[in-house]
Amino acid sequence: MSTLAIVLIVIGAVIVIALAAVLVRRTAENRRRERERLRREAAGHRQEAEAHALKAREKREEARLEHAGAEQDGAAAKEHRRLAEEREQGAAAVRERAEREREVASSSRDEAGRERELAEEHARRAREREQTATEATDRALRLDRSASSGYEDAQAQREVAEKRAGTVEERERRAEEAEDRARREGRAAGLHDQRAAERDPDAD
Repeated sequence: MSTLAIVLIVIGAVIVIALAAVLVRRTAENRRRERERLRREAAGHRQEAEAHALKAREKREEARLEHAGAEQDGAAAKEHRRLAEEREQGAAAVRERAEREREVASSSRDEAGRERELAEEHARRAREREQTATEATDRALRLDRSASSGYEDAQAQREVAEKRAGTVEERERRAEEAEDRARREGRAAGLHDQRAAERDPDAD
């Protein structure tokens, strides 16, 4: 083999080696760039996942506050309902007293009439009894008006309690919806973090 052929072979080998080195370097550079790009994307996904997680925590806190407010409103509604029931019981008692007073007044009037019919000498006593009956009637009427007023107050208290109960149910529903949204966003945040970890296994 001549010297020229050997030189050409050596030059060809050097060229091949240089080309291989260039290709290896370019491949390594491309891999490094791809790794950097993936790392940046993973960092962006991680930030997005952290933002979702923060939002989910805020939603969870808001739902907790909604629950606390709903419980307080529920307690207030129960208290109003109890007061309304007490007012109704008081109104019923006053109405019963008024009925008894009315019966007493009726009985007194009847007795006064009988006294007038029995004898003229008992006329004064009959007038006194009739006056007593009239006073009892007035008291009965006043008690009846008081009972009616108490019953109206009790009805108003019951309506307020029913409205409060409806408001409590609405706020509890909104609180449950907020909790559902918080759980969904928490799952979305976990999924984003998992995807970020899968796309950038060397990020840690």
